[in-house]
Formats: sequence, structure tokens, C-alpha cells
Amino acid sequence: MLKRCLSPLTLVNQVALIVMLSTAIGVAGMAVSGWLVQGVQGSAHAINKAGSLRMQSYRLLAA
Repeated sequence: MLKRCLSPLTLVNQVALIVMLSTAIGVAGMAVSGWLVQGVQGSAHAINKAGSLRMQSYRLLAA
């Protein structure tokens, strides 16, 4: 068993390992991206509201 684990991987096993690792990295990246979006969601609303208030103040000054 130990000798088999230490032997070099076949080409098929290497490709399978690369595919599994890249899939795991992709899923982890999507999870981090979703987590960041949840954290920024409230900030986007506040920024839009501040921009709207600024535009209203410009319109009041121009009138």
C-alpha cells in the first residue's frame, strides 16, 4: 500500500487530480465572491442614496 502511494501517478490520474484541484479552487473562488457581494450589498444602496441627494442639491442650487 505504501509503495503504491509513493509511486508516480499515471497520466490519467494526473489529469484527474488537476481537474479536481482546479474545480476546488473555482468553487472556493465563487464562495469568496458571494461572501464579498453580501458584505457590499448595503454599501451600494447607501452610495446610490448619497448620489441621489447630491443631484437633488445641485438641482436646487441651479434653480
